[in-house]
Amino acid sequence: MKLTHPMGVALGLLALTLVPVGLVHANALSITYYTIATADQDVNHLAGGSFNNEVQSQLGPNGLPVLNTAAYGCVSDCFTATPLPNDVTAGGELTWWSPALNSNVTQTGTSIVNLPFSVPSNFFPPNGTGSSDAGGFQSAVLSGILNVPSAETVSFSIGADDAAFAYLDGTVVCDLGGVHPMTAGTCVTPFSIGAGSHTLNVFFVDLNAVQSGLTFDVTTTDITTVPPTSVPEPAALGLFGLGLALIGLLASVRRRFN
Repeated sequence: MKLTHPMGVALGLLALTLVPVGLVHANALSITYYTIATADQDVNHLAGGSFNNEVQSQLGPNGLPVLNTAAYGCVSDCFTATPLPNDVTAGGELTWWSPALNSNVTQTGTSIVNLPFSVPSNFFPPNGTGSSDAGGFQSAVLSGILNVPSAETVSFSIGADDAAFAYLDGTVVCDLGGVHPMTAGTCVTPFSIGAGSHTLNVFFVDLNAVQSGLTFDVTTTDITTVPPTSVPEPAALGLFGLGLALIGLLASVRRRFN
């Protein structure tokens, strides 16, 4: 059937504009980029080596990883490498991702990235697109929601130059501390995850000159990973605007035919 009536044409075009094109990215995360100034006290300062006990099991009250030392409540398997990080709050939270708590940290951008995330080298400011750390050091936070339709097994993989920590529902699942070349991190062995929505946060920081890189992935069967808030892409926003215009056209057509 042809839509030759003006009202029918308007309705048809309106339906097309309201199709949710590109509103949700399956198996994707949001990423927030930060640059740490070269003058920061932890730059080119921390102990070399790879450590799987640098942070505590739970995120701190500001949503940041907490240094795992006796000074901040650790009673066993404490992180004892020296020198220790200095960019910490009174409660031990690491501030490499917080302009509010660390004046040497600047937020520089946000984006959407797909899984697996893989930038194994040259992950430099600004926003992972630079060629060196001469103007600052890259840090970033990847965030998302794991939508789990039914209980199943999930596993994580992580690698970084230098440190990277992954948390599921605020509990650490991958701990890769220290200053080192690109290295695979220690993650919790595959485990069962319950149905529902689960928050995922991955913290990355480069603190030593020469190289920088991050890789991360989630291995599942039916789980989808989406950014915390699905934001319409520019093309979708344009279509939505066209839809609003057509609503006005439809109202005008209805008045004409009534």
